[in-house]
Amino acid sequence: MSGSEAEGAVPQGQWTHAPLFGVSLPAASQLSLGEGETPLEPAEELGRALGVPQLRLKREDLSPTGSHKARSMGLLCSAMLAAGHRQAVISSSGNAAVAAAAYCSLGGIRLLSLVSPRTPRVKLNRLRGFPGLTVLSDHPVALLHHAVQKWRLTDLRGSVNPLAPNAYRGIAAELVRSSSPAAVFLFSSSGASALGLAQGLDQLLLPERRPGLHVVEGRPGGELTRPWYLDSGDSADSDYRLGEFGARRSRLSPAVRRAVRQSGGRGWRVGMEEAAEVREIAAELGVHTSWEGLATLAAMRRAAGPEALSRDGSWIAVLTGDQAQLDLEEVRVGDAPLPVAESVEELDRLLEDASFTRTDSG
Repeated sequence: MSGSEAEGAVPQGQWTHAPLFGVSLPAASQLSLGEGETPLEPAEELGRALGVPQLRLKREDLSPTGSHKARSMGLLCSAMLAAGHRQAVISSSGNAAVAAAAYCSLGGIRLLSLVSPRTPRVKLNRLRGFPGLTVLSDHPVALLHHAVQKWRLTDLRGSVNPLAPNAYRGIAAELVRSSSPAAVFLFSSSGASALGLAQGLDQLLLPERRPGLHVVEGRPGGELTRPWYLDSGDSADSDYRLGEFGARRSRLSPAVRRAVRQSGGRGWRVGMEEAAEVREIAAELGVHTSWEGLATLAAMRRAAGPEALSRDGSWIAVLTGDQAQLDLEEVRVGDAPLPVAESVEELDRLLEDASFTRTDSG
């Protein structure tokens, strides 16, 4: 069922921010699991430990699907419902696929999730809890293109769906309603969340009041942060697992970099060693979040140190994933097997067996 049953119903979840979304959808299509309106918590002790005097945490890690992707997928799946589309596909490192599965299930949309065999089992287990088809593949993007072109499945990837950034404008609305931040830091993969947050701040604040926007990637990093690392060697930290949570290339990168520069912010790359150090500090003070969230806090720690950014005003860390995602263990022997496809022929058979409808005539 949708969060709003009829025209005139009180908006539920993130739909209180619907005027910012740039699209008008009927109330009966507005899916909600209670996403949005996540807490904005002061973290004075943690801030002192990191060198950030006025630290606040935007707890997107408390979202109903375990990450901020609930906002984007809630909007995209609602738009699908309104348009009468009932089949979708996503390739994802996990969080977007889990959110897509939750909202597709809520809206009665058939979903194909294409994920890497190296996806942590905690995310695979979440996907197993939904009725969609989850397929492991070393070539998820190539198979996604086939599903879009030959089966006409709607592409829910944040980097290509033009509506994807819009829902994140709601984060901006919640930040400026209760604070006047000087800087906002968040981990971003495709760049959709960073771009949407920037767009929301631009809509809601005069230029002189907009905070610096800082986008964080895991080492070795990708296009979102490349301009800030052109002339510098990378860290000796060779553990690049954090980099697997991001997209090396995204068509949103130019727009994100432009928005970050215009805000007075910058891009940051964080390695697993830095994030692990911050994990120990945060855990001692009762703050538990995902590796992406820890990387965000690590970037703030560095920015407040020798990087010598101004520490005036509050700094906000957008924590994008929940603490269960700290477990990076891959599939265990004995886990329920998931189907595997490495060719379009194998994928076609799986889609036919799962009762997907092929609308391509060729």
